[in-house]
Amino acid sequence: MEGKQFHIRTIVVGLLLFALLAAFIGNLYHLQVVKGDEYRAASTVKISNTVTVEAARGEIVDRYGRSMVSNRATYEITLNSSVMGAEAERNANLLELIHICQANGLEWEDTLPISKEAPFTYTSETPLVYTNSKGKVTFTYLGALLDALPLGASILPDRWRTEDLEKATSLEALGEGLTAQEVIDGLRQYFLIDESVSDADARALIGVLYELNLRSRSVKQTEYIFAQDVDIDVISAIKEHSLTGVNISATTVRQYNTTSAAHLLGRVGSIQSANWETYKAKGYNMNDKVGIDGMEAAFEDYLRGKSGTLIQEMSTSGKVVSESWKLDSETGEPLEPEPGYNVMSTIDLRLQEKVEQVLADTIENLANTKEKGAVIVQSVNDGGILAMASYPTYNLSEVYSSNEAYQAVVNDTRNPFTNRATSEIYYPGSTFKPLVAIAALQEGLVTPTEEIEDTGSLQLPEEEHYPYGDYHPQCWIYRQYRGTHGWENMADALRDSCNIYFYTLGHRLGIDKIDEYAAMFGLGQKTGLELSEAEGYVAGPETSAMLGQEWYGGNLLSAAIGQDNTKITMLQLSNYIATLINGGNRYETHLLKTVKSSDYSETVYEYEAEPVEQLDLNPAWVEAVKEGMWKVANDEESTVDQYLSNLAVEVGAKTGSAQVSADENANAVFVLFAPYDDPEIVISMVVEGGASGANLASAAGEIVNYYFGSEHTMESVGTENTLIR
Repeated sequence: MEGKQFHIRTIVVGLLLFALLAAFIGNLYHLQVVKGDEYRAASTVKISNTVTVEAARGEIVDRYGRSMVSNRATYEITLNSSVMGAEAERNANLLELIHICQANGLEWEDTLPISKEAPFTYTSETPLVYTNSKGKVTFTYLGALLDALPLGASILPDRWRTEDLEKATSLEALGEGLTAQEVIDGLRQYFLIDESVSDADARALIGVLYELNLRSRSVKQTEYIFAQDVDIDVISAIKEHSLTGVNISATTVRQYNTTSAAHLLGRVGSIQSANWETYKAKGYNMNDKVGIDGMEAAFEDYLRGKSGTLIQEMSTSGKVVSESWKLDSETGEPLEPEPGYNVMSTIDLRLQEKVEQVLADTIENLANTKEKGAVIVQSVNDGGILAMASYPTYNLSEVYSSNEAYQAVVNDTRNPFTNRATSEIYYPGSTFKPLVAIAALQEGLVTPTEEIEDTGSLQLPEEEHYPYGDYHPQCWIYRQYRGTHGWENMADALRDSCNIYFYTLGHRLGIDKIDEYAAMFGLGQKTGLELSEAEGYVAGPETSAMLGQEWYGGNLLSAAIGQDNTKITMLQLSNYIATLINGGNRYETHLLKTVKSSDYSETVYEYEAEPVEQLDLNPAWVEAVKEGMWKVANDEESTVDQYLSNLAVEVGAKTGSAQVSADENANAVFVLFAPYDDPEIVISMVVEGGASGANLASAAGEIVNYYFGSEHTMESVGTENTLIR
């Protein structure tokens, strides 16, 4: 009986155990199989991260749709410090990343204005504070970081604190600040960098932590773009080391599809501290790349796309588990990035390439020049720039890709970064004479047929009082050859560039009238170009006073032939000639032609040229001046007819030799318009130390033949105003 009861109890216990085991297995199956993915995600996802995804910039193309700047797919490294752990772990993690980049020759984003090697020095003239556009003393990124440090870590002098900074009237009023070494020592302590870390490694690490800290404090984000255009070797090394918070993602970088137009296209780069508030107000974040100069900067508002917002679910190790686009709170649409618009410029890329080649060849073949010069090809009837070359130039694809290439350009004493077409000012020399001619005609002080005698040196008619004392300036032909031009009318005087003729017209006009007409034609003023340009000035009493010089009556005579203190840009020269030749319509110069949508399917904006000033020029007087310029190019007695009289089209021109000093060659200056009967283009040229404008005639003729020749025409026709994508 007892055995039977024991057997029953054994069966019951076994059944209970089996039921428990079955329940356990069933629950385990439910947890691991049925709900496995859900619980696995719940157990691993700890952090939700919002990432701003920068949109691709629009392309820059020439007037016929040829690509000059586009985008290239690549990879970038971004850092997220929120998952890197405590300081010691974070610093070790970042140092490992730095060593990987150093081993592979990859440069990373480091805007700390302190040299990368000891002895540490500042790399900016205003590393901690600067004076903003309103004259207020303001912290830079670095100054703001130092000011925000906790009191115990503070290294700024008391007088540099925010409350005192607001009272400062100038940078000098603040007194001495910190040395670069003191800043490094202070930040090394604040960021808890181990003493065993070398100075070079500490400086590199501080640069990265500086970027991370600024983003955390200034724009409420912990991620920043550490490096762009990363190759596969770096990516593999980073993946192999599984660095926490170091993410690799696809992106685009600018690609230059031409080695020409470096001074026009410009570049993109990080937002500078002095401009941060402006960009911040426009909705930019600190990681954004912006146009720094050239068309990239001028057309930033068109080229920049609309950034997207990505939501990342991340594990505690910083690994991205899932991604999705944030939804717009109003429309419910995903906030994906929208590419920027494409900018179609007025530039003719093939012409640009030709002009740069011609300018380089001309300078290399001329003796004793300063190896500097510029050429502009401008549309007569709307101010559009077809080509603009400055010599020496540089390759945009190379100069910012390595420090060696950049330093080579920086150390070139000819200053290749300077755009000599817009930023240098030159004496116009005899190319100023057509302006004096039209002014005298308009004022009724001369007629095209009146003849004035060249006597070698200026001698006014006996009935006129000679107001210039013993100063009797000479004609160039008398000074060089002891000869004269004899009696000359306006056309002959322009052909021969007779100084005596134009001294006489200058005497009749007076400096006030010359200045009045110079202003009407835009000399000494910016032309409206979207790029940076110098203003220059026109000779006169006010200009002399501005330059700390005395104005004498005889200065008028030098001013009448484009000397004295008249200094203008080549762009002003070409625009003044275009205004004269088209009958008096002065346009702003410009590089923008059309703005297209990101897929080129729609026209977003089209530039419409309107004269900024319409001069009331007598057509007969315009033709009289043009006739003189025709003689420069075509008359057998001209010094340059051999280069210009048998071109693809008939042209008008004017040479100029602008004296700089007694012991060096004059600057060669030259202007040309074509075709003569129905002008389309103006060419202006300068070669520093080129001696005579006649030395540039052949180069200008080569450009004319190319522009109006079959090679250029056949290559260009049929592409304008058509879809290019």
